[in-house]
Order: sequence, then structure tokens, then C-alpha cells
Amino acid sequence: MAVLEQRGLWPGYLLISLQGPGVAKLLNLTVENRIFFWDLHYKEDTVTVKIRPRDFKRLRPLLKKTGCRVKILQKKGTLFILLQGWRRKGLLAGIILILLLPCLLSQFVWQIDIRGNNAVETKEISNILGNSGVHKGMLKNKVDLSGLERELLLELKELQWVGISLDGVRLDIRVVERQGEPPSPAAIDSLVAAKDGLVTNILVLSGEACVDVGDTVQKGQALIAGKITHAEEYNDEIVEEEIEVQPKGKVTALVWYESYAEAPLYRVLKRKTGRCSRFYALRLKEQEFPLGGTRESPYRNYELEKIKRHFVWRNLYLPVELLNNNYWEFEVETQPISSRDALQQAKNEALQKIEALLSKEAVIKKRTAGEYYFHELGTVGCRLMIEALEDIAVPQIPADKGREFIS
Repeated sequence: MAVLEQRGLWPGYLLISLQGPGVAKLLNLTVENRIFFWDLHYKEDTVTVKIRPRDFKRLRPLLKKTGCRVKILQKKGTLFILLQGWRRKGLLAGIILILLLPCLLSQFVWQIDIRGNNAVETKEISNILGNSGVHKGMLKNKVDLSGLERELLLELKELQWVGISLDGVRLDIRVVERQGEPPSPAAIDSLVAAKDGLVTNILVLSGEACVDVGDTVQKGQALIAGKITHAEEYNDEIVEEEIEVQPKGKVTALVWYESYAEAPLYRVLKRKTGRCSRFYALRLKEQEFPLGGTRESPYRNYELEKIKRHFVWRNLYLPVELLNNNYWEFEVETQPISSRDALQQAKNEALQKIEALLSKEAVIKKRTAGEYYFHELGTVGCRLMIEALEDIAVPQIPADKGREFIS
């Protein structure tokens, strides 16, 4: 404790000056009365020393005996800082409030995350939470987690499981939706055409073909029916009976695709100049407070880089964001492209559009490309037509699923 006092950490020290003809006698008396001082500096008839605050009062009787004067030059130490803070109650209250603010904010819900929903809209879940009194800014101890889980399961039949937990100031809601049962293979009514085409081959494994080779079919037209006609002779008469079965088979057809794409006769190159304009703002909930910089870009050609920084302390997510928008200037340069290269680019884009429509088993039989040049517009175009062989038979689910099929 003596070391701390000597260094001025606690409770502090006073830097004083002593003046008068009896300064030497005064210093001797302080030693006899066990009044400690340090950092003594002597100049003419003035002495500056550092002394403990509690010894300052004991110094007064000695001053009268020696006829010296004392003056306080500085007050240093924790004790004086606390006394000064007590006099400035507003500043002290502000410091205490800043220290307690994170603890106070951590008692509220500032963020609600809903995950796992696809068929059920997030807005629908939010409405149910709002009707139950759950909202941003509410106290965490007011949130009934088990009650909310039951409420969501009762209100939304599409949900199979709901899990709600509190993570700091974030209310985490995870849901699992009920999976729809896939249609039973026995519920297939018939095989229909997925696309328009010209039938080239029919393979029936179960059921009856509704079209012949060479027929032109349209999308949705029945190709293989889920029935078998059985004929029997009864009393010299032929009686036909239809037996419903699961249709199986493959119908190959020629399908035509057409696509068009354009490509420019020049290439645009961008190069950053290195100049950047920045804008800073502080966002609290839905309000934004500018801190500095220009909100709009001063450059004609620029790229915008948005940076968001969240204030996180342990599991505490404060509802405050620091926004930083960087506007990077760039120069634009155009380079010409040959008509041949531009046309090849247009052909590739047109082919990609068609390949997105082709099935994996499709076989391209014929390809025709039309070329178009628009030099006054700075572009070229390509119209691509493809003839492909593919299986176009897909199952059709009937409206009445109560029938029984024989497989």
C-alpha cells in the first residue's frame, strides 16, 4: 500500500510549493512529525514537494511555527478523479449509462429469424407471431417459447415441427414443413406427350398405344392409355372387357426447337482509376444517421461497394449497424470484335437456351443456323433451329385417384 501511495495511484498526491525564510526548519519538522514527502525541488526560497492528502492538514501547525506559506499546485490520483466526477453528476451518470446500456439492451429481442420455410410464407408466420404479442423490442422474459411452438403448429397445418430458442437478443425460429406424399405409380392414368413432335417409334410395355408411328402429336395428348382390352367368346358372341393397368412404355418423337440470340460487335472494358469516394452512416433500427462523406457518387462511371458492420459482444447482437458505401471510379474503353467472333458468341448463347430445354437422353439429328448482321446497330444475330429425337412420354395423374389398377 505504501508503494501505491508513493506512486500516486491511491488515493493520490498533492504537488505543493513552500515559501518563506523558515523552509529548512519546516522540512526538519516534517521529518520529526513523520510527515512524508518526495520529489523535492529547491529554487531560491521556494521548495516544491509531493505530499499525501492526509498529511496536508498536519502541515498547517508547522507552517505557523516557521512562518511559511503553502500553495497547492496540482492534485493527482484516483481519489480526486472520483471527487471531480461526483461534482459533475451529469458526466458520471452518462458514463454509468454507457456501461449499463449493453446489459440493458441484452434484455430485449431485437432480431427475429425464421428459417426452414419454403411453402409457408415468412409473412404468414410473422402475422401469427404478431397476434401472439411477439415483436422486436419486447422483453425476453415475456416470450413463452413452448406456447409459441404450440401456437404455430395449431395455426399452420403445413408445419410438422417448430423449434424456438433465444440466442442473445435474437429469437431463432426453425420450422420443418410436412412433405407431400409422392403419387403412387398405380395412380397413373396414362402417358401423355410432354412436347409437340412427330412420333418415330413406340414401345408399349403395359397398356395400349393411342397413336401410331408418323402421327404428329401435341403437348398433353394421350400416347399410351392405362388399359388393356380383353376379348372373349361367350354364346357365339365376342365380349370385350377393359382392364385398367399401369401404363408403361416409351414414345420417341422428333421435336423441333428454335432460339435466337444477339451479340455486340464491341467489347466494353472497365479499369479502376484508384479514386474512391466514401460515405459513412449509422443505422439504428430503421433510422439512418449520416456520419460523413457523400451519399451520392461524384463520378459518372463507378462501382458501388457496400459494407455493413454489426456490433456483437459475445452473444449480444446490438441493433446498430455501421454502413460504409465506397464509390470506386473506373474508366470505360471499347474494343472492336470481329463479325466472326461475335456471330460465334451469338450461336453459343442460342445453343445454351435450347440445351436447357432438351432432355438428357435427347439426340440432335439436325441443326440449322440463320445469320443476321446489324452493323448500324453494332450487333449480329443468330437464329438456331434444332431437330432432336427424344422420349416425350410422361405420366398423367388422373383427377380420380380412387380407382384400383392391375399391374
